[in-house]
Amino acid sequence: MDLSAWEPYQAAMWAYHRGDHDAVIVVYDDFERDEVPVSYFFRSPEQFPPLESRALDLCRGRVLDVGAGSGCHSLVLQDRGLEVTAIEVVPDLVAILGERGVKDARVATWMDVDAGQFDTVLMMMNGLGLAETLAGLRGLFQHARRLVRTGGQILADSTDVRVRMDREAARNGTLERPDGRYIGELHFQLEFEGRKGPPFGQLYVDPETLTRCALEAGWECQILLEPDEYGNYLARLTP
Repeated sequence: MDLSAWEPYQAAMWAYHRGDHDAVIVVYDDFERDEVPVSYFFRSPEQFPPLESRALDLCRGRVLDVGAGSGCHSLVLQDRGLEVTAIEVVPDLVAILGERGVKDARVATWMDVDAGQFDTVLMMMNGLGLAETLAGLRGLFQHARRLVRTGGQILADSTDVRVRMDREAARNGTLERPDGRYIGELHFQLEFEGRKGPPFGQLYVDPETLTRCALEAGWECQILLEPDEYGNYLARLTP
């Protein structure tokens, strides 16, 4: 993983954390350029969309929060009495987590975190995107087995890009781009205050493909919330 790709995100998060509450990060992908207020990453429970609230209500036991960001989810779960380990790939983001009150914040990825097994692995805000490709998603299922206890779960959200971003693909039902790539294998690039990081891969996987890939890897997939008007949905994965 090229951490330089996340430098604009890191800078934007620190700017907001230090008091620049008007900070905006620019996100580029294959379909659009989007200006995102950094305040969104620091939202309070009252600002959580229904999908996130449902996921948090389903968390149980010992929880691993993958890509914890500002810790907005970890803090809620801590307040509910759950034992939470929050991980981020960049040390500065882990420092923010600690300053905001997350008790167990670590520099790690889901592939190399060394913290035992969990009852719940929480992967919000398109946490499955870390897989980057469908091939990477199969690898994620393989690595995740060591993280999830018997009877445990992964709670993850993703997006069917055909719903809003690629209407033509939605009309004809295709799952492939003209170049042969899966429709949800996107390229992202982040920018903050005029500084751009290098492009990196992100995976958005439709519910049917996620279910198929999960079954092939020996996991069960339950779609808890069907895609909304933006294509966002919530899934529970169990080994």
